[in-house]
Amino acid sequence: MTSGAPAGLAVNQRARATSAGVAFAAGTVVAVQSRINGALGTALGDGVQAATISFALGLLVLVAIVAARSDARMAFAGLRSQVRGGRLPWWTLLGGLAGAAYVSAQSVTVAALGVALFTVSTVAGQTGMSLVVDRAGIGPGGVVHVTAVRVVAAVLATVAVAVAAGSRGWSGDVALGYVGMALVAGAAVAFQAAFNGRVSVATGQPTVAALVNFVVGLSALLVVMALLLSVGGKQWGAPPSIGSHGWLYLGGPLGVVFVVSAAWSVRALGVLLFSLVVIAGQLCGALLLDVFAPTAGSDVGTGLLVGVALTASAVGLAALPRRL
Repeated sequence: MTSGAPAGLAVNQRARATSAGVAFAAGTVVAVQSRINGALGTALGDGVQAATISFALGLLVLVAIVAARSDARMAFAGLRSQVRGGRLPWWTLLGGLAGAAYVSAQSVTVAALGVALFTVSTVAGQTGMSLVVDRAGIGPGGVVHVTAVRVVAAVLATVAVAVAAGSRGWSGDVALGYVGMALVAGAAVAFQAAFNGRVSVATGQPTVAALVNFVVGLSALLVVMALLLSVGGKQWGAPPSIGSHGWLYLGGPLGVVFVVSAAWSVRALGVLLFSLVVIAGQLCGALLLDVFAPTAGSDVGTGLLVGVALTASAVGLAALPRRL
């Protein structure tokens, strides 16, 4: 009589491979979304306002999706009882704060640090905190121990992004306060993946996890915008015309695709491997954009190609059996 273990292992491997494919595709979506939101921010003259509009549009899409599906409506309605019954910790509903924190940090620090250093700092914070989140068992996949191989994978991913970003030129000063802010923003993203994954597993509906994420994120961004308008003296810019610039408003729907994909795939991968696969997808997406839709300053050079290769190596290391 043969053992069922190999079959179970094969199913698990297929699940991880499928989840990795979804996470990689989500990463390429993030690259496109970043390009769109960056263009919207430039048109408005304010990155936080662009993110607020993007979150609002994403929320509208999710409300329509959840409202149209009875299973999703029931899952959303059952959230309160799950939290009250202790089956879902209340703090897992706060994943959307990470998106708000990331965008706010971006708007404050990029001018001082430059895009390259900001990106490297956030990736370092995300991969480093992913190790901690996995070890603490905060994500839906349970406890994943810290090993030398996983640490090397996290460091290698940061080096890969540094090489890719540095190939486009460094700008700004290494102001430790701003670097620290970027690190914290990146670390928050690791918690976002874990929290949304927990909500997805508890409800059985990744779209519900995404809906909660967008509600919380938009609420936080509206508070930030209110503070900037009242205290910082900023003004709300006139949004570009949808008729001639409709593509600028696709960032929100693309954000929905990413958050839903992340909430579904992080359980099988763990937070670190999920983060690394998404980073690989982002770099590949950036490469494709630079080839097929270049902008001023685009450069498909050796640095970006090396960065992609190093990230692929980091993913391979993190995907090794967890006992290593």
